[in-house]
Amino acid sequence: MSTDPFSSILVSPEEFHNVRGSTTRRIIPVAAGREALRSSYETQHIPGSVLFDMDVIADNASPYPQMLPTASHFAHCMGSMGIKPDDILVVYDAVEIGMYSAPRVAWACRLFGHNSVHVLNNFRLYTEQGYPVEEGKMSLLPETVYPAHEPAVSQVIAFEELRDIILHQPGNYHIIDARIPGRFSGMQEEADPTLRSGHMPSAINIPLAAMLDAESKAFLPLSELKELFEKAGISASTPVILTCNSGVTAAALDLSLQVTGHEMERRVYDGSWMEWTRRAESGLVVRD
Repeated sequence: MSTDPFSSILVSPEEFHNVRGSTTRRIIPVAAGREALRSSYETQHIPGSVLFDMDVIADNASPYPQMLPTASHFAHCMGSMGIKPDDILVVYDAVEIGMYSAPRVAWACRLFGHNSVHVLNNFRLYTEQGYPVEEGKMSLLPETVYPAHEPAVSQVIAFEELRDIILHQPGNYHIIDARIPGRFSGMQEEADPTLRSGHMPSAINIPLAAMLDAESKAFLPLSELKELFEKAGISASTPVILTCNSGVTAAALDLSLQVTGHEMERRVYDGSWMEWTRRAESGLVVRD
């Protein structure tokens, strides 16, 4: 396989456009999101895009939404989309979203062994800067046989292990939560009455919005992202556990830490608050 032509996991619209026109490797734009966004993508999408439907490529037997699928189901879905293991994937969110699901989709693809995966920063800027878009149904590529690879378990953490860490090793990890401040603090009640508001003991709140530009919803410049983590007291030598509401925006934390040069162990809690609030005892749900 030839070298990946992109310089970073996070790709600007300009770099994406220039590289796509100059490399011999196949680059597939991947539209990220749930089925409800299909109409938005059919209004405008990057030419050659396929849709990564997060309602389908998930563990639909789980009581929690959008949990990681099995390796075989992931491979089947990738093959159905026509993706090959040596394709370069550039994942993006719908214009009105800005940035939300793309980091999660990219993270999941890497987790299941796809090597060349990037996130476009972002489609809103891409359209504003006048790069090509299409209208209508997205591409139907010829199906492939995509190999199944078991996920890299060192990059995820389950409820039982996280509970044990909080109870017995609380100083060994930073827990970073990407939910909005009101839900994290417990000051804003959950819309779902089965969820308790609050956060895990010792967790640090860095909401998704803090990582994004207020207007474009693209990721902030790297210097500002780095400062955000420094002000939150994140140590480069301390492993982190990343969480949110349902495991989606936790991946934005993972991406932000990666692009700012944080090389500590990073693990995503896939069940996140949807699981924690239903399974953890009352003493492990903290309200500020």
